[in-house]
Amino acid sequence: MPTPPAPAVQDPLDSIARFEDMRSDGEGLLQVLAVRGEVRTRTRAVRALGRLPLAEYGASVSDALVDALEDEDPGVRETAAFALGMRGDPSTVQALVGAIDAASDVTSNALRARCVEALSRIDDPRARRAVTEALFANLSGAPSVPSVAQMAALGIQRFPKAAPEAAAAEAELVRFTAALRATPDDEESLWRALSTLARRAVVGARAEFERGATSSSARVRIFALQGLGSIPTDPRAAEILRARLADPDWRVACEAANALGKHAESSAVPALLEATTRSVPPQAAHHVQRCAFEALGRIPDASDAARSALERARNDPSPSVRAAAIEAGARMQGLQALAAIEAAALDANPVVRAGAAAASAHLPSTAALVLLERLVLDIDLRVATTAVDACAIHAADPAIRSRLRELLAAEDNGVRLSAATALKDTATHADLPAFELALTSTRGEIAPEVAAAIVDAAAKIGGEPGLVLLRRAAVNQDPYVARKARAAALAIRADATLPRAPTPPKRSSILPPAHSGPNPRVVVETTRGTLVFELLPDEAPFHVVNLLELASRGHYDGTRIHRVVPDFVVQGGDRRGDGNGGTTWRGDALRGDARRGDARRGDALSGDALRGDALSGDARRGDALRGDALRGEFGPRPFRRGSLGMPRNDDSDSGGSQIFVTHRETPHLDGRYTLFGELIEGFDVLDALQIGDEIRTIRPLASGS
Repeated sequence: MPTPPAPAVQDPLDSIARFEDMRSDGEGLLQVLAVRGEVRTRTRAVRALGRLPLAEYGASVSDALVDALEDEDPGVRETAAFALGMRGDPSTVQALVGAIDAASDVTSNALRARCVEALSRIDDPRARRAVTEALFANLSGAPSVPSVAQMAALGIQRFPKAAPEAAAAEAELVRFTAALRATPDDEESLWRALSTLARRAVVGARAEFERGATSSSARVRIFALQGLGSIPTDPRAAEILRARLADPDWRVACEAANALGKHAESSAVPALLEATTRSVPPQAAHHVQRCAFEALGRIPDASDAARSALERARNDPSPSVRAAAIEAGARMQGLQALAAIEAAALDANPVVRAGAAAASAHLPSTAALVLLERLVLDIDLRVATTAVDACAIHAADPAIRSRLRELLAAEDNGVRLSAATALKDTATHADLPAFELALTSTRGEIAPEVAAAIVDAAAKIGGEPGLVLLRRAAVNQDPYVARKARAAALAIRADATLPRAPTPPKRSSILPPAHSGPNPRVVVETTRGTLVFELLPDEAPFHVVNLLELASRGHYDGTRIHRVVPDFVVQGGDRRGDGNGGTTWRGDALRGDARRGDARRGDALSGDALRGDALSGDARRGDALRGDALRGEFGPRPFRRGSLGMPRNDDSDSGGSQIFVTHRETPHLDGRYTLFGELIEGFDVLDALQIGDEIRTIRPLASGS
């Protein structure tokens, strides 16, 4: 009798990847692998355990991660600390504090820093006290080890504003920032501290913001100006902000304009008008001009002084500047700007038409409705959805509210989503029939986002009518929507009767190939120039293979940059062009013309386009299959200038085909969004990109190139 073949040996890394994607511990296998095998196996298993939801996987996973804090390998220990922060389990606070105390030698500072970061993500008073103490852990009145103190400075940013420990932590951070004056070269600590003080709008940090605004470091100046914009202004701060409009770093100038706009500072009008003519650096001057117009639009008495600037901007070469000026004119002049807005609504450039759609929010409802009726039928989906978004301002108007209800049944799911979002915060019983129809009829791409917005509306309505809608949503096939609906229903009534939770749809068993050798690189060719990224397959393997596979299919060819927030982020890669779309490498490609991108670019319109019956195929009806959304692969690498990340919605496991690239450090994204690449060439191109620019193609860079 022949000897049967030996069973194939399963690669433990493949098993870990599969269970991580399933959000499963493999019936305890991940806990076993976290303490056995090679260092790489233990590291991956620990990381996968950290990505398991706390609600479903409790003490056994947390205990395994606590044990891994004592692993013989420092990398495993640091991964375990980060993983514990991702889980946010209050029962692990003492173990993390103990690990900080035990790590006394200088070689353990990285572990101490990771433990401080983890504690900052746990909603527990003991954790918050430990993070605050880490600012001055070594010597009384002097900063502690820089890496530990820096993590503590950022960690305080995550404290709930209402936490009893928050005020004391903010005061300690102000003291810490002042102490850094004795170490003026510690730029890394200073920008982090100012970032947190700015995000928390700490009035007591005014002096530190003012000092930071004149720093030789652009990063320090950026966060110092954000701080001055977050707190009440005074003559000294206004003077600093006006001066920084001429900063040599365009990002700093943008923050100065943003801050002046927040304060509606009349004395800033002349300086802002001068900033609208800025021409350096040539690749990024349009960002400063745009921010200056946006700021002018928020200053009530700027209209007369800005009139000539608004006229000039109509012929600006940058569509983003023209759009910003159109909206600013609407803010300042109201109906007096109607003629300019109507002209912009007919502009050949969709970015300018989208600016007209946004401007309509600042007109009286009757005038806005006429514009919105036209723009919601625009062949460009970004213009159409922006028009519906603008309706939110006028949602109390009966005619516009009626139109929004109709749009909940629109052919395009993106329009449905915008309508649901515009209505949800003011939802009433009268809106229920339209919401129910949208919930039960929306299928395909963006359907989970539409359902999630309807859940918010039902929670706002409340009572038995709201519960009826939430019970329907509680059996939604999207797991996130179902969980959200169930939680909202129980918040309305703790004893609410709910249908049995649906079985989550089975995920694809296709795994990314194992990575070996140097990290892959890709070239992103745009209409402004070329960007080169190094991808990070060891840290985010699913996201890396998603980008490479979609690029090989030509998915990104001809897609637009649909979102740019100066001194924050550039975003693109959506075939729809409005930021609502996306597919994944494992899902079925968009059907019909949508896969080629023709329909979603508006190039395949039938003769009924202006009646809103437009796009051919199934693309505009939202029937195209999105495929498995990407699970979040959150890691410890911080977002910095040129980081490549994955956009998502409120569901942390909702990644698709879109990408974003950051203009600067963005610590509020750390550990909350997947980072899967770093820009290594083309920073000037990154600075130049604006809304409407195209990604011509994405292709891999040959090894050694």
